[in-house]
Amino acid sequence: MPFLNGSQMLPHSPTTQEQPPQNLLSRDFLLIFCIAMCSNCFIAVFYCFEQWLDAITVPPAWRGLLISSLFGMVLLFRPIASIFFLRRSKLAAMAVSMLIFSATMLGYPLVESSGDPWIILALRMIQGAALAVTSSCTVAVLVSCIPAGQSARGFALFSLTLLLPYSIIPAVAEKVLPLLGGEANLFALTALLGLPALVMLLPLAPRLRQPDLPLTDANDPQQEDSSLWQAIRHSGLALVYLACLTFGTMTMTTIFFMKGLCSLTGAEPAIFFSTYTITIMLVRLIGSHQMDRLPRYRVTVLCCVLLVCCMLGLAWGPRWLFFPLTALYGLCLGLLYPLMAGAIYDRSTPATRSLNSNIMMAAFDASGVFGPLLGGLVVQAGLGYRGVFTALAVDISLCGLCLILDRQRLLRQEELSQKSRSDAN
Repeated sequence: MPFLNGSQMLPHSPTTQEQPPQNLLSRDFLLIFCIAMCSNCFIAVFYCFEQWLDAITVPPAWRGLLISSLFGMVLLFRPIASIFFLRRSKLAAMAVSMLIFSATMLGYPLVESSGDPWIILALRMIQGAALAVTSSCTVAVLVSCIPAGQSARGFALFSLTLLLPYSIIPAVAEKVLPLLGGEANLFALTALLGLPALVMLLPLAPRLRQPDLPLTDANDPQQEDSSLWQAIRHSGLALVYLACLTFGTMTMTTIFFMKGLCSLTGAEPAIFFSTYTITIMLVRLIGSHQMDRLPRYRVTVLCCVLLVCCMLGLAWGPRWLFFPLTALYGLCLGLLYPLMAGAIYDRSTPATRSLNSNIMMAAFDASGVFGPLLGGLVVQAGLGYRGVFTALAVDISLCGLCLILDRQRLLRQEELSQKSRSDAN
């Protein structure tokens, strides 16, 4: 396999960890899937957030900050939450964070009349902190539900929890908005999704109470912490995390700046979003059983090369290429994320699997902050929307370069290991 296990084992026995089930679509996997769906619906409903800010006369200088503040708080609090809950029950934390998020959704109609950006910023920051706790606990439970040898398939199916809300919520919301009387009431209505999510926590309670790193009386917590950080620092995943960051930056910037590019090219942005999301879902549903059998290194690097072509073709190519390039973009996204996530899963020990997966998610959180900033800087420099997508071609090239360098590092590591064994013999 091109992605080998480069992490070091911890001194405590892996038998202390709960063994994942052999059936991927277990009860717990389906429950955590549905909980994540509810949480992501809270985010997807903000597709109309900028328009709502405009309607309540929030100054333009505030809008970018208010949009990115939620993702910034997730980026800040996810690593803290991931470490804090390594040896603690996650049940109460998930319940409280869901209640907080639902309560803040109810606050938007109350601040609509004042339009005070400081109050809205406070709501967004509270939501970001709550989302960080919920998502870090969700990922920790997810990795404990994935059987060995099905990591790419597991992440491929779980990624639908983000795609489905964005493909359903905007279409449904546009129909009901006139009946609700505005975006703020739509945000408040979404708070009801917290109720089924809380109910689904009950059958998950035994797994949520199980800490990732259980300690016996004989264990030394400081020694365990030192061993844990030693394993993380030497996991050999830094280049894969960087690849996730550059990949996420491309996808987030594309979402925010595609409509601007279409205003230049004459293409229809609705076709882009519907085509690529449907393609991703088809790839991950139909091809999920084959994900773990693919040659990861070759496929991921090939996807990066094709994405470079997509970015340049969408920016500078003829109009007739728009639809095939959009479908190709969805195909590459459908493969690249689960294969990189599966690599991180497979190269982690049972003890570091949860934390390493949350570090990966933190890289994607960071891309939600860096992506819009990158696009804004390119536009401000006078290079326009075509310049933004040209910069994204460079960005995804760096993703491919990181994966190539990671492969070379693993090959060198394997050669040194074989040489050491032969010398010992």
